[in-house]
Amino acid sequence: MAFIVATSTGFPPNYYSQEALANLVRKYCLSMALDFDLNTIDHIFTDIKIKGRYFALPLESFYDPPTIEESSKAAIKAAVDLSETTVRKLLEQTNLDPKEVSQMTSVSITTTLPSLDARLMNRIPFSPNLKRTPLGGVGCVGGAIGLSRVTDYLKGHPQEAAILFAVELASFYWQGSLQGDLRYMIGHLSEEPHLYSEIITTILTAASFGDGAAAVLMVGRDHPLAQSGRPEVIGTQSHFIPNTEDVLGMDIVDTGIRNIWKLSVVGEFTKIGLRQAIDRLLTEYGISIDQISYWMVHPGAIQPLEQEFGLDEPALKLSRKTLVEVGNLSSPTVLCALDTTISEEKPAPGAYGLVIGIGPGFSQEVVLLQW
Repeated sequence: MAFIVATSTGFPPNYYSQEALANLVRKYCLSMALDFDLNTIDHIFTDIKIKGRYFALPLESFYDPPTIEESSKAAIKAAVDLSETTVRKLLEQTNLDPKEVSQMTSVSITTTLPSLDARLMNRIPFSPNLKRTPLGGVGCVGGAIGLSRVTDYLKGHPQEAAILFAVELASFYWQGSLQGDLRYMIGHLSEEPHLYSEIITTILTAASFGDGAAAVLMVGRDHPLAQSGRPEVIGTQSHFIPNTEDVLGMDIVDTGIRNIWKLSVVGEFTKIGLRQAIDRLLTEYGISIDQISYWMVHPGAIQPLEQEFGLDEPALKLSRKTLVEVGNLSSPTVLCALDTTISEEKPAPGAYGLVIGIGPGFSQEVVLLQW
């Protein structure tokens, strides 16, 4: 259906250890005299087993955050800068002229008009006739959805080349939204006890997500770069569970943005959705679970996959490695795992792999690869 020719990743210069980020949240609660158990903050940041994360927007202004306008402009510029670096690195790997790319798909929750891909076209000399597909509102599942939609495009345009890039800036959340949420919810906790679960979700969000970008160059079967030995997308499967908008997502509230993460049910929904999506895809191609050698999985699907399919620790080691080293990057995460698989594992010809994303909706996307 479509070949993956090259992958690349990009990260901003600021790297903060998990301990430093936890201390910042603790000290903020102390400085604002917020009555909350600081040990709970430590436990959440520690239990998630992340070493540190990259942030494009620095934290020097954490106690005196900028305005929404200032931080939004900084986030858009940082997202375009990071996307440009990552896409240029991708093109350099194959010496492909940007004008030879026919289609580009971008994935991000960064809100901007014009879209990030349009802004990128003013920096990299793509053809003015480039067909663009910006994807928004898909969150963590975006990298896998992007792979599927680009594959669909190349199936109908087998002589063309396409670029997918995904970029997310979790550091935008630390520019006032996190502080405002903690201040409001902890301040009202005594008269509104139900806010406790939302406080935990807010801290878990702060403990999990990092900044990063990833890009993939893909070509149709009749393109000169469609060579054997490169991973080929041979099948995709989308799955949607209706009436689950409150399970995972994001709200705009008076204090800024607030993550929706219903911890009590998201694991079970993930197992149900992935079981249906994976079984249907593998059955269609006559492949069994034990034939899958490489798993490139979003962090939220790691434990549900272990429980539902009995996968052992080695099967998901690369996905865990991505989480430990850079945190949950949202949409670029599975593409980073794909990049690591290609560069470090060097799969043998004929090997199968699955790229698996989950995200708001509640939705799942599974992509079947063969080398």
